[in-house]
Amino acid sequence: MANIDAETREAWRKNPDAMVSLIIRVTGDIEKRTEALEARGVEIKRRFRLTQSLGVRCTAKTALGLLRLSWITKVEPDRPVRALRR
Repeated sequence: MANIDAETREAWRKNPDAMVSLIIRVTGDIEKRTEALEARGVEIKRRFRLTQSLGVRCTAKTALGLLRLSWITKVEPDRPVRALRR
């Protein structure tokens, strides 16, 4: 089971219909996990096979439900990566 910080969890509870972008780490066959997530209404944006992770988009309510799945080991917001400026 995955966990997420209390602030994010509370924001999701207050706005269950908000769309959120996440990176989730899964165990098992990534293709089967992709199918299971799509069946729950999760949009798969990217697959990171090297790290066994998926970039996804779903409602906050769905994201809360994902936290209970035993094969999801990590959930984090998908944020832009910034490089250092010179």
